[in-house]
Formats: sequence, C-alpha cells, structure tokens
Amino acid sequence: MKAIYKRELQAFFKSPVAYCVVAFFTALLGLNFWYMNLYNGSIEFSNTLAVMTSYLTYFAPFITMRLFADEKKNGTEVLLRTSPISMWQVVLGKYFAAATVFLLMNAVTVVCPVIMALFMNEGGVFPLSMTVGSYIGFILLGLAYLAVGTFASSVTESQTVAALVGVVLLLAITFLETIGYQIQGWIGQALIWVSLSSRYNDFASGLFSITSAIYYISFTVVVLLITIINIERKRWN
Repeated sequence: MKAIYKRELQAFFKSPVAYCVVAFFTALLGLNFWYMNLYNGSIEFSNTLAVMTSYLTYFAPFITMRLFADEKKNGTEVLLRTSPISMWQVVLGKYFAAATVFLLMNAVTVVCPVIMALFMNEGGVFPLSMTVGSYIGFILLGLAYLAVGTFASSVTESQTVAALVGVVLLLAITFLETIGYQIQGWIGQALIWVSLSSRYNDFASGLFSITSAIYYISFTVVVLLITIINIERKRWN
C-alpha cells in the first residue's frame, strides 16, 4: 500500500492537474475570505468554509478522477488486478494519496484565520472553537466526497467521465437535504438524516458532533468497500 501511495502522490504532482486544483481552490477561498471576512468585517471564518463546502462537490471528483480511470486507459489496471497485492491496499493507497492532496489544500487556507486572529481589533474575541470545528467538519466532509470520487473513477476509463459521474453523484447526495425538507414527514427526515451536507451544520456552529463524525467516517468506509467490491468483481470476471 505504501508503494501505491507514493506512486499516486508523485503522479499527482507530475501533472498540472493537482497544481491547478489547489490554485483554483485557494483562489476561490481567498476571494470568499476577502469578501465575507475582510470586506464585511466578519470574524467568523466558519461562514467562509460553509460556502466552500458547495465547491467541494466539484473539486473532489477532479482530485480523484485519474485514480483508476488512468489505469484503465493505459492498460495497467490488469497488472493491478493480477498483482499479489490485495485490492483493498490498492484502493486505500490511491485514496490516501488523494486525501493527502486535499489536506494540503486545507493547510494552505489556515493562513486566513491566522490573519484574522493577529490583526483583529483590540478587545475582540476570535471564535477559535467555531473555526476549529468548521475545519474538522470540512475535512471529514471532503474525505467522504473523495470516497465517492474514487468510486466514480473505478467505473470508467475516461477521466472526464469519472469527474462528471463524481459530480452528479455528489450533487444527488447534496440535494437529499433539500428534497427532505420539501417532502417532510418521516421520509423527509430520513433523507435529511442521511444527507452529508446537513451534518456539517453542527461543526460550523462550533459543536463537535461525535455522531456526525462517525457517520462521515462510516460513509467513507462503506463507499470505499463498494469500490473494492466493484474492482474485485472485474478481477474474478
């Protein structure tokens, strides 16, 4: 798994895709940070991160689109399926490489709340717990989205199609909350409960919800298991 992880991480930064994704993500966050926090004088960086969660729907599939699609296109997927290494190690190695890129993206953004904490008006209180909680929720949400993108990459040999499938799946998951509020009743409540985006609200308000954290982790594990099963099915076929 370690070898797969290193290979994928190197492949990310040998192509311009990772640099473009990180640069575009940082630019969007910087723009929202300038408008929502600096221009409007708000010290709640959690609001900026909340806006950025909608962009994750598009960024996550672009990070993961090449993981398996590229292997299929180059014909190296057969080598992975017939190699002595277990498929769960292959999937986790690739997923962890994508997760590392995502975490690096978030590490760059820490400079924004640091700027606010250092240069805020004297006597002001920086909402540290709310900011940390927002980051935890944002990262957990992003990792869940990456799992969906990894699955999307395993069903096609085209990186473009993989990105589109990932975006469509994540949009469908995101709209579960909206549909739930429209339907109401127990079905609506069930849709809201399974929605990934609805669980981010607790973190954004500074509350560390263990239930939501466990749900994000469980969702990620289940989707990765589905990805492994999908690839193993092709191996046996």
